[in-house]
Parts: sequence; structure tokens; C-alpha cells
Amino acid sequence: MNGWEMTLLGKRLEAAGYLTRRFSYPSVHRNLAENTNLLHQFLTEIHDREVHFVAHSLGGLLVRNLLNTYPSDVQGRVVTLGTPHQGSLVARAMSRSWIGSMLLGKALPSLSTKIPAGQEFFESDSSEFNSLEFGCIAGNRPLGMGMLLASVTKPHDGAVQLTETKFNQMTDYRVVPSNHMGLLFSRQVAEEVIQFLKAGCFLPETAQ
Repeated sequence: MNGWEMTLLGKRLEAAGYLTRRFSYPSVHRNLAENTNLLHQFLTEIHDREVHFVAHSLGGLLVRNLLNTYPSDVQGRVVTLGTPHQGSLVARAMSRSWIGSMLLGKALPSLSTKIPAGQEFFESDSSEFNSLEFGCIAGNRPLGMGMLLASVTKPHDGAVQLTETKFNQMTDYRVVPSNHMGLLFSRQVAEEVIQFLKAGCFLPETAQ
């Protein structure tokens, strides 16, 4: 992921007073652990005491793995957009074809892992995780290539099912009318992200 897909959302956050930085990482050619180390190195160059994270799709899994591997790196709030916290049915379908495996590359194991009921993708008993304010935003507009690759169950965003976007340790959750990529361009999503970074919770339902 080259980070440029976050440009519009970043500009909206900057307009709200936040200084933003985009992290680019080779999701196809490096696995989750390797990219976690790259993110850790990236953060050592940022000297702000509190850094918030806004991550889309696989990026949310990367932040969760950062929290497990380098818990002191995550001192701010976290918002994930369309992240398959429970693994992705579409990714598992893609893993059964050589072209799908080629497209996802080393990201495939992280995206395709199916989580047994009652378990977490990334386990953590750390006080950092237990006290973290972690919000998840998901889309429910069923439009995307994922519908052609797997029998995804509604509601979904065209790539990730809503049931896949939740995990036990999240502290707030919001569904918006958007497809998977549209989450990056939605003004409503930007407003929800800004609210969460400010207050640790999403906007009241009546304020949407």
C-alpha cells in the first residue's frame, strides 16, 4: 500500500487541525511481521508524544500487530476502516487461485485467517490494549469485486462482511453507507474519524 489512497481523508483531518503522515508498506512482498517492523521504524522518526492511527483494510491488522509487538508505540487512539478483524472470506476464496495468491502475496495469511468463535486474531493481555480506545468503521454498500470472487453474505461493503469487521476489544463501532474503497473518500467517515480522535467515541446516532 503506497498510502496515497489516504490523501483525501488526510486533508480532511488536516483541516480539523491534525498533522498527518502517510505510511507506505509493501503488502505483497513483505509479510505482516516485516511490515510491522517497518512501521515501528517509521514511528521512531516521529517525536510527538501521542500519535493516533487511522488505517484502512489490511492496515488495521498491521496496527493491531504493532500493538502486540511494540505496545509502547501506540499511545493515541486507533480507528480502522473496513478492516477484516476476523479474517476475510474473499481473501480465502482468492487463496484458492494462483492469480489471487499472486495479487495478495504475503498479505494473504493475515487476511485469510478464519477466527474460531471466542478467539481473537491477535491475542493481547497487555494493559496498553485493554485501556486503548479503538474504533471500527464498516461499510454496508454491497459494491465491489469481492462479490465476484466469493459468496459474501449481506451486509457487506463489496469486499468485507460486517461480521468480519468486529473484534472483542474494540470500544466503539459504526456502520456507514459506503463500499470498501469508498470509506476512504466519504465525508461522513472523515467526520466520524475526527470525532473519535477527539473524544474516543463516534458521533451520536442522531448527529449523523
